[in-house]
Amino acid sequence: MIRVRSLAAAALAAALLAGCAQKGLYAWGNYDTAMYQYARDDTAQPAFQEALLAVIESNETSGKRMPPGIYAEYGYQLLGQSKTDDAIAFFEKEKRTWAESEAFMDQMIAYAKGGRTLRKPEAAPAGEAK
Repeated sequence: MIRVRSLAAAALAAALLAGCAQKGLYAWGNYDTAMYQYARDDTAQPAFQEALLAVIESNETSGKRMPPGIYAEYGYQLLGQSKTDDAIAFFEKEKRTWAESEAFMDQMIAYAKGGRTLRKPEAAPAGEAK
């Protein structure tokens, strides 16, 4: 009888712990694999861009929360193809989705428009860490 209770308690504990398993906050799709391939081989850029677009379309269609940086990264890919207006639209989406990205996205939008270049960090005086 004690053995049956022990097994039942163990099964119940396992079921409860399995129910507590947390799913990821964001649906990244095939992003990590595509990014890894692109980092190793520049010719994988089209596949990487397709993976970014798939994540965007999937999350927008399903109503899932967009992972941080996805809109910005896709916009940067578009900017590299001289699709400035499309890139700016994705930088704007990133800014609306992630308020903390506003300053950086404003710089990227200005860069895309040719209004100014990205600010570079000021060099620390010799012997001082910044």
